[in-house]
Amino acid sequence: MTKFIEPYNPDWKTAFEKIKQVLKTVLGNSKADIQHVGSTAIPGLYAKPVLDIDIIIENKNLLNDITAQLEETGYKSKGQQGIAGRFAFRQTSEYTPFTTSRHKWQPHHLYVCYADSLALKNHILFRDSLINDKDLIEKYSNLKKSLTDNMKITREVYTTKKTDFIITVLAAAGLSEQELNDITNANT
Repeated sequence: MTKFIEPYNPDWKTAFEKIKQVLKTVLGNSKADIQHVGSTAIPGLYAKPVLDIDIIIENKNLLNDITAQLEETGYKSKGQQGIAGRFAFRQTSEYTPFTTSRHKWQPHHLYVCYADSLALKNHILFRDSLINDKDLIEKYSNLKKSLTDNMKITREVYTTKKTDFIITVLAAAGLSEQELNDITNANT
């Protein structure tokens, strides 16, 4: 594995805000909340320069309509991928989401999450825990840097090694033992 993380870049927040505005237009009346999650949402944290974006829906009946709207604008639905209540979408090109200006977008992973899903709870609690604790940001950055310094590490091992840290943070944030086990199982 090559070194693929980099220091925090404030342009990530700007890129998210631009994508969010397009998604709000695409989704129109869906009343979905759109959140920037993942490492690029945490100022000061080393990250892959790939945004993680959650579209949060209260009404599960909206999923099919939202899926169709996202597919029309260039996303490919990848389903739940083993994570209950979280539906993954991938860009089909660097121009996704499609706009009349043919804008090239920051690479991103897009998810539609049920508001009551553990996946969303995990994303939000972990993000907010780090944003509110500079020591955690430093520890997580150091872990990521040390893992990516090992050129022989695989993505699977990288994910597993990060999972232990994530679980520790989520346990301190109050997730139950069952929730922690479910997250661990999904990431390993």
